[in-house]
Amino acid sequence: MQKLLEKAILIFLILVWLSHLVQVFIPEVGFDAVWYHLPIVKAILEHKKLVFLPELYQSANPLFSDLIFGLGFFFAGELGSKIVAYLFGLLLIISTYVLSRKFLNKFWSLIVVLIVSTFQVVAWQSASFYVDIAKAFWEISSLIALAKWKDNQQHKWLVISALLFGASLATKLFSLFLLPVFLCLVFIWSKREKFSQILSFTIGSLICSFPFYFFTYLKTDNPFFSFSQHLIKLGEIGGDSSFLSYIWQRTTLLPSLPVQLVIARDYTSFVLILFLPVLFFYIQKLRNNKLLLGMTIFTIWQVFLWWYLPPLSTRYALSGFVIWTIISIWSVAGLSQKNSRFFQPILLSIFLAITINLAPRIFVNIRSFEYLSGSQNKQQYIRQFFDGHIDQHLIKWHQF
Repeated sequence: MQKLLEKAILIFLILVWLSHLVQVFIPEVGFDAVWYHLPIVKAILEHKKLVFLPELYQSANPLFSDLIFGLGFFFAGELGSKIVAYLFGLLLIISTYVLSRKFLNKFWSLIVVLIVSTFQVVAWQSASFYVDIAKAFWEISSLIALAKWKDNQQHKWLVISALLFGASLATKLFSLFLLPVFLCLVFIWSKREKFSQILSFTIGSLICSFPFYFFTYLKTDNPFFSFSQHLIKLGEIGGDSSFLSYIWQRTTLLPSLPVQLVIARDYTSFVLILFLPVLFFYIQKLRNNKLLLGMTIFTIWQVFLWWYLPPLSTRYALSGFVIWTIISIWSVAGLSQKNSRFFQPILLSIFLAITINLAPRIFVNIRSFEYLSGSQNKQQYIRQFFDGHIDQHLIKWHQF
């Protein structure tokens, strides 16, 4: 029976990713994509080097993954960059499956991958020039290598993990906030010379990222230039210009976190909240298993970063929500193994959540097919996304 279900899930998964693929062939309408990602890559290719554009402060960001998107843009323009986005999406679910297999069998690992594939961020960014999926892929891959190092303590795996995390540091400034939790995992999982291992990981993570931060320093006198820009715009981005007031506001709103997670913009899946009580029955097991404990610490850290660092969007902490999904499914898989009568309601809940997440994608694809079938021209399609904010960015990029 489980083998049959595995085949059904695999077919379903292929259909989901074919649905995501449709979006690759429509014009780029992502806000950040047309505002700065595409213009910056275009400027880099024109100058054949990194450039700082004063009108786009994001050009001072670390741009490692942007440059990979730039390869796609170089060969096939906007379509090429969207193909790179799709490939990063596939890499993310492959790495998610590999990490899941450390805790789950093939059936439950496929369930994890299916849930993650229907996250709003994954569905949307798998066909748009945003770097959050790439960032999540680097982090999940780094955790896989770090877990391998935990098991055998071979230094090469620590170095590989550090280099992969360095790719995340070189992709987005936000990743700096993850360095403490990665160093915490190195400390917890190290069996000897803990501080030298921490030093090795730190140095390894800087190999890929340091050139980008040094470039930013040379151009702006501040290696973390974007942070200063966000603090200036805190009132606009976070709703309160006072940092302390903002932190207090976010703390008082903590009870609304479950709603924000599954209903608001960039939703994940309601199973994360639905299955959360089950995890409390496994607290002792989580504490006794260093690998699970490390993953739990990583998840909690990411969730709090998501909640407290504006603007509120699950894309900034995507790898944390991927790990949360793995741990959630690990808990209910254990529950169903103990008592088989829980298996069916658990599975029904999961597929209800997946169906709910996929419903909006149907309307997205219907809208896309109007353009792909020729019922709409490019300008007509793009004008559907005018909202008073993105309009000028779309007009400027698409030149109409």
